[in-house]
Amino acid sequence: MLKTSGHVKMHWRECCKLYEDFKNRNGVDATFQAFIGSVEGFANSLSAEDKYVFKGDMLEILAEIFFKAFANDPRIGLSDYTPVPLEEDYGVDGYGVNAAGKKCAVQMKFRSNPTDSVMYEEMAKTYTSAVLQLHIPLEGDDCLYVFTTAFKVTVACEAVFGKMLRVISKDIISQEIDNNVNFWNVAYEEIKETLLSK
Repeated sequence: MLKTSGHVKMHWRECCKLYEDFKNRNGVDATFQAFIGSVEGFANSLSAEDKYVFKGDMLEILAEIFFKAFANDPRIGLSDYTPVPLEEDYGVDGYGVNAAGKKCAVQMKFRSNPTDSVMYEEMAKTYTSAVLQLHIPLEGDDCLYVFTTAFKVTVACEAVFGKMLRVISKDIISQEIDNNVNFWNVAYEEIKETLLSK
């Protein structure tokens, strides 16, 4: 069962339709870009505020499935992803354990336009919340993760955080899940199991 079960159950209709659709594509146009397009399509009927929340929630669900599937991939290297309760979310969406066995903070950033880079200010907020509120030390390389539909982070973000920051960008996500039949089958089963659980 997914730890993002609250998001899955809140958006159960959309999750059912979306993940069943991608499973049934059998590796044909089952891409991250197509997933983003489908999420945008579902969001179009929502208010501006609800649209923003929905897109973020859908990215968080996908991220958890992704982290579980690719925990041992050296480009990912994050295990035991756990979402932060909504009432405690002041810039950190979740936390996990990096390849060095250290606790790290994770932020999701949905960008409708992938050329809109993740900004330094956004990741500074994540860093501050992780250290001061969640008491995650954030020491060493790859202790701050961003999972995003953007191609990259800003130059300022790279300059300040350096090797502390692990960027799981649109390109990396696409390389792993585009037309990956096994991934979409597993994703569908994760959604189904979560919805059927009490």
